[in-house]
Parts: sequence; structure tokens; C-alpha cells
Amino acid sequence: MPPIQSISIAHPTAVLGDIHGRLDLLDRMLPQLDKRQIVVIGDVIDRGPDTRSVIDRLIERGAVGVLGNHEEWLLAWLRGEGLDDWAIKPKMGGLATLRSYGAAGDTRSALEPQTWCVPEAHRRFLESLALVGDLDVVGQPYWLVHAGIPTHVSLAGVPFDRVVLHLAEKHAHDLLWGFNDPEAMLPLGRPVIMGHQPRQAPLDTGDVIAIDTGAGTLDGGRLTALLLPERTFVTVGP
Repeated sequence: MPPIQSISIAHPTAVLGDIHGRLDLLDRMLPQLDKRQIVVIGDVIDRGPDTRSVIDRLIERGAVGVLGNHEEWLLAWLRGEGLDDWAIKPKMGGLATLRSYGAAGDTRSALEPQTWCVPEAHRRFLESLALVGDLDVVGQPYWLVHAGIPTHVSLAGVPFDRVVLHLAEKHAHDLLWGFNDPEAMLPLGRPVIMGHQPRQAPLDTGDVIAIDTGAGTLDGGRLTALLLPERTFVTVGP
């Protein structure tokens, strides 16, 4: 996993909010995006029933992007580091991911040896996702950070132009797992695109664009795409 990856795109792009295994929503979204480059903001897996097919679609579309906290356990398991008990708890929703790959059993001990269920192409896709994306779309720069910029981390003495690198090197956990108020985040001179925190509608504060609209929630949820360079939203769902 590269800490910061440059992603330069010279044509219209769609950044997808957290998909969470919801093939139904993704298949409704993709026809509305024409041939735009697909970028993901993380949490493409877990909770919804069709993670395997979601990743198939993303690979077919040549998607790039960044990790979410939900991909962390799956990558660790695939690297042979064991299956985190937390991953298969209902709140995390990892059991749905494993079921989509045909893994059998309900306990960590039964599931842990079954890494062979995940196709090599899916492993490569997951490993290609960076911690942070340094995104440029038609000359406009953005940061891609799954959980946004931490609001509780002291950045005293950190040069402004090194804030993101500093966070990626020293506070990676917070970039994936933090719960940060978009309106309280430090302006970084370019918009930060984030997911992670489900909300009823996407938000653009000027400095932060939040696009998780709850595809992984139990009430049906919605999936949002941020269209760039237009900086407009498309949302599908109930």
C-alpha cells in the first residue's frame, strides 16, 4: 500500500462514495457515469452482499483510488496476518464479504485458512489502493482521504505543504478510522474528498467534500458520485 499516490486524470472523472458491497446501487450508478474514470474513496467492501461482484465491476472499469478502514482487515488476512475477530462482527460486516467469495463457516478459526477464495486480480486491486490520493483532474488538485483530515491531531511545527505527508507517515490510523467534522477540518489549500461518515446528503464546504451517503447502513442507504471537474453530485438509492 503506497502512503501517498499521485493520480493524474486528464478527462472527466467520478469519485464514488463508500459502496459497501452494494452491487445493486453500483449497477444503477455506473450507466449514469458514461465513460468517466472511476475513483473510489474506500470502503468498497463489507455489509452489503456482493463485495466480490462490486470489485469485479471496479476492475472492469479500471478504477483507482484509496483504502477505507474496511479494506484494512481484508488485506491483513490476505497477507497471512490472520483474520481479525472484529472483521466478522455484525457491525463491521466482514462476514458478508467472505460469503460473497464462497468462504464457509462462521468462526475465525474456520474462515481464517480460506484466503484462496479471493481471486488474485482482486488482491492486486486492493493492494493498489493508496492510503492517500494526490488527485489531479483536468488540472484541478484534490486530496483523497477516506476519513478526512484529523481534527484532534496537533500539527504545530509541521510546514503547511507537508501536513498530508506528515499525517500519512505518523497518523495513518486516523486517516482511515477517525471521525472528523468536515466543517472543523484544517483547510489545506485544495479540497479534501472524504467518505467514512454516512450522511443523508453529500456535503461540499469548499474545503471538504463528503460523499458517504450510507450505502452500508441498514435502512437501504444511497450511493453518491462526485463528478469532476464539474464538482456536482449524482446519487442513487431509495
